[in-house]
Amino acid sequence: MKKKTPKQKPIVLKAGYFMQESYDGYKALTETASDNWHHHCTYQLLPHALQGEHRFLHLHTMQLSYAKRPGGMMNNTYSASDCISIAVMQQVKDKACFDKMKLKRDDILFFDDSSAFNFMSNDAISFAIVSVQKSLLGEYASQILAACNHRVKDTQQKFSKLLEQIWEDISQGKPHESFESLEAQILSHIKELLDTQALIPSKLTQGEEISLQIRDQVYTHMDGKISISSLAQQYNVSDKTLQNSFKSLFGFTPKLFLRQLKLNLVHYELSNHTPREVTVSNIARKWGFAHMGRFSRYYTDLFCENPSITLKRSIVAEEKGIGSHCARRKEEIE
Repeated sequence: MKKKTPKQKPIVLKAGYFMQESYDGYKALTETASDNWHHHCTYQLLPHALQGEHRFLHLHTMQLSYAKRPGGMMNNTYSASDCISIAVMQQVKDKACFDKMKLKRDDILFFDDSSAFNFMSNDAISFAIVSVQKSLLGEYASQILAACNHRVKDTQQKFSKLLEQIWEDISQGKPHESFESLEAQILSHIKELLDTQALIPSKLTQGEEISLQIRDQVYTHMDGKISISSLAQQYNVSDKTLQNSFKSLFGFTPKLFLRQLKLNLVHYELSNHTPREVTVSNIARKWGFAHMGRFSRYYTDLFCENPSITLKRSIVAEEKGIGSHCARRKEEIE
């Protein structure tokens, strides 16, 4: 099955524009996101994961983005294709993983927006992101481009505080310097960080590297009967190594992680069919849940409602972040 991915576009800015919105659910998540960002194949891994807050602010050549999430969401993030982004992690309560980087509070990471990145956390997280066109980086270009896929630390939270102060001044109508001056301050601070710190590369154990490969393997294509033991055998690691590595990287055991993905696909199908078209048991079995009692408990724990209620509501497809293109799997996880 060919993946359906959104087409990335160049950044669009309207100097002085700002927005602050809360969201609850996938539809609100997408509606409150910036036009320069796109969430693709959004999985809810914990109850209430699709709640949070977005803030966006446009300067002349930069977009400043701010987000708060309760944790338990995973998706592929697409942003403006002509930009470099610099993100600062303001809170990471437990586990967070961006592409191949394990994140901690005060990490500042650099990434090229011409590619999409998988992003997930298992607990509360907040962050701020500066997105700037590569062609406008000028004298800073080579140094910032060389920092992509690496991290530095936000010493004394100075970078985070600068971005929050800019938001406060502009959103509350306080006196502030020109947008050009604010952008110069941001770039100058980034340069100072890069001048005074060694870049931190991604350092993962072999088991964590394998866990990322498994995540990529099952994220959009989950054919064949898969068990945790078979995955461990496929990648030539022990079951224990796989268990520990998944928990270290994602905060979930591999069995729970894969189960939550399947529950999302069940939820999507129940939300987009009527009781005349399908039954709960048929959809559950289609995605590998053989024991209806356990399935119903798992489903209710994750989505806070019985699967039969989801089917009766028959929400339109556009409101859901998971579609048949996001993954295929019809066998029970052992």
